[in-house]
Amino acid sequence: MGRLGQPGVVGFEGAHGLRLSSGLSLSRRVRGDQARAREHLEQSVQLAERLNAPDIRVAALNNLALAYGAGGEIVRAIELTQTALELCQTQGDRHRQAALHNNLADLLHHAGQTESAMEHLKQAVAIFAEIGEDPGALQPEIWKLVEW
Repeated sequence: MGRLGQPGVVGFEGAHGLRLSSGLSLSRRVRGDQARAREHLEQSVQLAERLNAPDIRVAALNNLALAYGAGGEIVRAIELTQTALELCQTQGDRHRQAALHNNLADLLHHAGQTESAMEHLKQAVAIFAEIGEDPGALQPEIWKLVEW
């Protein structure tokens, strides 16, 4: 049996395991250990799959994509974001769809794919416009501003 926070640790399932993996990932990223941060995020994705929790899997995939993007692995980040977006579209969460389109636009722009980036940015804006200004529907915590 491994130490707490090590791959293969037994006994942390469900929401507690997801919070633990997410927290450990953040801790590793702050300390500059990108590889270990990604390991913990991979665990979150796998746990969300085992729990059949697509909404949590979308969030875990997005966080993993952001970690890969921050590490300069843009192609992998794009793949993960596309997977998260496809899954999110089956769930009908328009806020997260808009945020994922926005994140994907940033990654594609960074990869030099300007036309595709603009298409995803337009989709993000269109979805946000559809959602409107209903104060009960706004979820600003899911948006992450990224510099172009």
